[in-house]
Amino acid sequence: MEITVRGQKATLLGRQPKIKDEAPAVRAYTLEGIQTVVGMIAPTAQMFIVIPSLKTEVCSLGAKKFDEMLSEAKKLSAYIVTADSVENINSFLDGYCLKNITVLIDKDLDFGQKYGVLIGDGALKDKLARAVYIVDENGVITYKEIVGEIVDEINYDACAAALVKTLEPKPHDPHHNHENWMRH
Repeated sequence: MEITVRGQKATLLGRQPKIKDEAPAVRAYTLEGIQTVVGMIAPTAQMFIVIPSLKTEVCSLGAKKFDEMLSEAKKLSAYIVTADSVENINSFLDGYCLKNITVLIDKDLDFGQKYGVLIGDGALKDKLARAVYIVDENGVITYKEIVGEIVDEINYDACAAALVKTLEPKPHDPHHNHENWMRH
């Protein structure tokens, strides 16, 4: 898949899971450098807000909008996932305290490759495209949006509607197979 970065084509690397696919398990890091695994089945639904950098206006605005939007969300673990530097992230967090979202750093580019949002060339090579993935508690992707032009915003209305639907209670499927998460 290709996106554009200020009108210039950029190729996205990795496998892009589709809606109804199992969410790949990925390794990412907290701001304190602690490795964590997200994706797959979890006690709560998960939302991955994927951005190139919190240093840009569109990314920081989006982070604030999502933080406000998620203030009422129950049984949801929300993450900003970025391959940005700790310095840029902390610069943003010094001016704005995220209350409902945890920032994760994709320093090994595991998330970028397994979710197909790793920019492979151009000005933002080895950064992540702007995207959102919503994963239900059974580890199934219920919503996916990869923004075609990096400076454009996410479709917040479609994302919010998908989140409401995902958070509706539903039975656990005992036949759902999660044996291949780490291999995606």
